[in-house]
Amino acid sequence: MTSPQFNPSTPSPLDRAKEHLSIFVLWHALGLPGAPKKICRSPFREDRRASFSISDDGKVFHDFATNDSGDVVAFVARAKKCSLGDAARELIRIAALTPAQPVRQKEARKPLRIPAFTVPSVGDLAEIQRVRGWPVFAGLEIATQRGLLHRCSMTDDGVSRPAWAITDSARRSVQVRRMDGQPWSWNKAKAWTLGGSIAGWPIGAADIGDRRLVLFCEGGPDFLAAHTLAWLADRAAFVAVVCVPGATASLHPDALPFFTGRHVRIFEHADDAGSDAGQRWASQLKQAGATVDGFTFDAPHKDLADLLAATDGESLNCPADVFEGLPKEDSSCR
Repeated sequence: MTSPQFNPSTPSPLDRAKEHLSIFVLWHALGLPGAPKKICRSPFREDRRASFSISDDGKVFHDFATNDSGDVVAFVARAKKCSLGDAARELIRIAALTPAQPVRQKEARKPLRIPAFTVPSVGDLAEIQRVRGWPVFAGLEIATQRGLLHRCSMTDDGVSRPAWAITDSARRSVQVRRMDGQPWSWNKAKAWTLGGSIAGWPIGAADIGDRRLVLFCEGGPDFLAAHTLAWLADRAAFVAVVCVPGATASLHPDALPFFTGRHVRIFEHADDAGSDAGQRWASQLKQAGATVDGFTFDAPHKDLADLLAATDGESLNCPADVFEGLPKEDSSCR
C-alpha cells in the first residue's frame, strides 16, 4: 500500500489566507479606527501626520514614524497584540469567514506624451522671473543647461498657451505651468502634471550625477528657485536639485538608488501637507542610504520660491541661508 505523499506545491492554510486577505480588508475585519489608504494615519498609535502606508497590493504596511513594517501576519499581530503564531491562526480564521474579494484588474498606465520641447529663450527666462517676482534668472539658465527646464505650448480648452515644463532625462514625470503664471482653464490649477506621469518620481533624480549634495523640494517653482539660490551661494556646480510635483505621493522605488550616499536637504512647505510629505520622504531616503536633514521656513516665508522673491534685488542678500550647516563643496563633485 502506498502512503500519500506530501506535495510541496500545495499551498498551506496560512498561504491561502495570506493570498486571500489584504490589509485593506483586515483593517475593517479587525475593527480598527480610521480608514485604510495608501497613505493614512496609523491604527496602532496616535498619528496626526498620516505617516502610515499600505502597498498597492495591500500585502505590506510601513510606519514611517516608527520604521515598523511587515506583512498581513505582522499587521494582525500588531492589531491583536499577540505573537506571530497566534496572529497566523487568527488570519486563517478571518479568511475562512471572509467572502472572496473580486479581483481588481490593474489598469494599464496611460502613456506619457511628451510635448514638443524647445530651449527657453532669454526672454522666456526673464518672463518666468518677472511672473515669480525673483531678482535674477541665473538659476533658470542652469536648469535649462541641465535639460530640466523646457519651453512648450499646451492646448488648454482649445487654446494654445505658451508654457514652461520641468522633467529630467528619465522622462517619467512632466509638470507644466502657463508662462503667464495663470491657472489652466481646464483644471483651474496652476500646475498640470501630465497624464501618464509617475506621481512619486522626483524630477531631477536621474540627473544627479556624482553631485553629493541634493536640494529636495516640492513643486516646480521651488525647483527653479533652488537652482537660483544655489547660484547665489556660489554652490550651483556642486549641488543637484530635485522635486516631487506634489506632496501626497511617496517616492517611486526606482528613483531611490539615485540618492544612495548623498546628503539630501528637504525643504518642507510650511503647512501640514508639506510636513507630512517631508517626514515620509525622509524615511524613504534614509532607507535608501542617504543622509537626510531638513530646512524649515520662518514666517512670513513659506517655501523656496517665496524666499527667493524676498531676496534683495540690489545686494542679492537672501533672508535665510538655505545651506546653513551643510559642508562646503565636495572635492569629488564635478
